[in-house]
Amino acid sequence: MREVQIQSGQPTLLATFFVRDALCGLNASSVQEVIRLGAITLAPHAPPDVAGIINLRGRIVTVVDAGMKLGYGPTAPGQNSRVFIVEDRDEFLGLLVDRVGEVLEVESGTEEPMPANLPPSQSKYFKGVNRIGGRVIALLDSAEMLAVGP
Repeated sequence: MREVQIQSGQPTLLATFFVRDALCGLNASSVQEVIRLGAITLAPHAPPDVAGIINLRGRIVTVVDAGMKLGYGPTAPGQNSRVFIVEDRDEFLGLLVDRVGEVLEVESGTEEPMPANLPPSQSKYFKGVNRIGGRVIALLDSAEMLAVGP
């Protein structure tokens, strides 16, 4: 994955989205684009967290269901569903979310640790939390979220 090194105190942009009612964010520099969920092809024998595959301008993209990864169950595709496209090791992967939030600017290095009561099966997908304007944004670890399988 392409990681951008940012010095502490410098602003970072977060691309936010919702998985059910949970507000989550990814470093916007890792997001290639956000697309509407179109035709998705089921992938036989794929792990349960794989929603399927899509054709993105001639490239086959594996789509991971954020709801399944985080233990909420399958994401029901709807009008607001979106796929965040992230490039990882020269391969495009998609993250299916319930709906898009906004792009927010945060100070680098201001994230707090995840609450201790979060089960380890979920906490591995998070880097921490940020608080912005009274909202708590769970910062996702894109490498963990997009790892296919258990």
